[in-house]
Amino acid sequence: MLALLSDEQQMLKEVARQIAGSAGLANPGDLTTRDRDAAWRALAQAGLLALRTRDGDGLPVGSGVEVAVVAEALGAGLVPVPYLGSAVLATELLALAGAHDEAEKLAEGTTRAGVLLDHDLSGLVRSPEGGSGYGWDVDGADTVLALADSSAGTRVVRISLDAGFAPVASADLTRALVRSDGPIDPGRLTTVGDALAPEDLLRWEALTLAAICADAVGVMRAAVERAVGYAKERVQYGAPIGSFQAVQHMCAEAYVSAESVASATSYAAWAVDALDPAEAVLAARTAKAQCAAVARDVTETVMQVFGGIGQTYEHIAHVHTRRALMDRQLFGDEGAQLLLIADVRLTGE
Repeated sequence: MLALLSDEQQMLKEVARQIAGSAGLANPGDLTTRDRDAAWRALAQAGLLALRTRDGDGLPVGSGVEVAVVAEALGAGLVPVPYLGSAVLATELLALAGAHDEAEKLAEGTTRAGVLLDHDLSGLVRSPEGGSGYGWDVDGADTVLALADSSAGTRVVRISLDAGFAPVASADLTRALVRSDGPIDPGRLTTVGDALAPEDLLRWEALTLAAICADAVGVMRAAVERAVGYAKERVQYGAPIGSFQAVQHMCAEAYVSAESVASATSYAAWAVDALDPAEAVLAARTAKAQCAAVARDVTETVMQVFGGIGQTYEHIAHVHTRRALMDRQLFGDEGAQLLLIADVRLTGE
């Protein structure tokens, strides 16, 4: 793989950064004042919601690397829009199912969709009529997508959020979460597209894990950058706290941890489209295991560097930590990923 971004990808990165800069959070108060619809329109107009739609040859418009570039920029800005839920996870699921018209609507930004996850957020709900679930990243969404197994194969099903779902508090303050208040009536399920092959589901999982890791990388890198900037300016005992060896070690360890995850994530994002599905998923699970293992430590270290103010709800540091905690849990933390990797390595399946 080529570890460097191409000129076009660098331009994409700059566009995503500019949008994140104007729509991102500088302090927790911005959660209620940012114009989220304007940010969504900006993403749509820049074509960033359409990266996983298909071109005339049936290939993704944007690669996994390009999705990761945008996800990292929006994670760094703590941008409170459902990019991962609607523009990545839902769009890719619809495209793989051949529901290209519906995927295009999401890409245009005229509609939004989230995904319905099981009780521990470890995967998509299958056969949703059998129980409850959590709709994740559903800000402004009309529907959530889940899977249903039948004699015809695994199908994508759409569930309206108009009734039967209630908002719930989430550790992550930047992305909306709702919960089904009971078993879902089968009459509320609408089958979308064609049956998914096992390889389709593996490819979708690889993209999902890589994109979540990219978001977490952005969250961690921006948090460390904020902490380092603060350490250079905050004076204690007549000297910047960044001159104290203990603070230097904290910042250095957090930086190394974040960058190691960034390397694993870059490979996983490249693997999404370049390797066969099984190898792509293995790369993504490896990145997710590494990401989940350090995400909390990195962001909590940043809170410590900020000192007392970093422990308060008025400071932005805890928003980084909360988003990182959600990224850690989504689709399995390090324990879950390591068990899955072990199964592959020990059984060859």
